[in-house]
Amino acid sequence: EKPPVEALEAPAVVEGLAESLVPFYERSSLVTEQYRSLRTRLHSANPNYEHRIVAITSAVPKEGKSVTTLNLGCILAEIRHLRVLVVDGDFRRSSLAHMLNQPTGPGLADVLAGDATFEQVVQSTPIPNLNFIPAGSTKGRSAAELLTASSAQAAFKRLRDEYHYTIVDTPPATTVTDVGIIGQMCHGVIVIVRLHRTHEAAAKRAVRLLQVNNIPIVGCLLVGRDAPASGYYGYGYGYGYRYNYYRYYDTNSEGDGKKN
Repeated sequence: EKPPVEALEAPAVVEGLAESLVPFYERSSLVTEQYRSLRTRLHSANPNYEHRIVAITSAVPKEGKSVTTLNLGCILAEIRHLRVLVVDGDFRRSSLAHMLNQPTGPGLADVLAGDATFEQVVQSTPIPNLNFIPAGSTKGRSAAELLTASSAQAAFKRLRDEYHYTIVDTPPATTVTDVGIIGQMCHGVIVIVRLHRTHEAAAKRAVRLLQVNNIPIVGCLLVGRDAPASGYYGYGYGYGYRYNYYRYYDTNSEGDGKKN
C-alpha cells in the first residue's frame, strides 16, 4: 500500500501549487499517513478496483472539503496503475484551479452546456498521475439547470468509464441543492466534519438532506484540532499541517459509525 521509499523524497516546491497539498510536499508526514489510511478504507470497500466516483461535501462552507478533495486525489494517484481525476463541481465558489495553479476553464460547466468537449477540459497537473477538470463557466445558467441536463449523465458516465477514481468537490450540502443532484450520479458521498467548527445540528441536517435524496454516504471524515487555536479556521498557508485529528467514520458499520 505504501509507495516505494524513493517516492517519499520531498519534491521541490512547485510555483503556485498550494502548500496545503500535504501528500505531495510531505510524503512521510503523519497527515499523509492518515490520508493513506483513508485510501486503504476506500480500497478495502472496493477490492476489485471497480471504477468509482466519490463526491466530497460538508455541512457548511470552509470546513476543508476542497483541501480534502485534492489531498485524497493526490494520495490515490500514488498508486500508478490507477487512473485518478479530481473535478471541481462547485460552480459558485470554485477553488481547485487556484490551488493547483491551473487554468479555470473551460471546465465541467462548459461540457454540460455543450460548449466544450471532454478532451478540451481534462488537464494534467504537477502531481504525477493526477488529472483535473476545473469548474468552468456557467455563463449565467443555473447549476441545477446544467446538472439536470441529459449531458450530465453522459459526462459522469464517461468519468466512470475512463477513471478508476474520480473525486468531485461539491458545495456544502445545507447551502444549495447541487450535491443532491451530483450525488445521484456518484457511488457515494464523504461528508467533512470539522472539530470545534461544524455544529452538530448542521451536520445532522446535511446527513438528512443526503438521505432524503437517497444518496449513499460512504462515511464522515473528522478533521481539525483537539482544541481551537486562536480562532484560525481558514484555507491559508499550512492548512493541512494543522490537522491533529483525522478520523474516518464508516456509516456502513453497525451503530452510529465505527471509528477507525
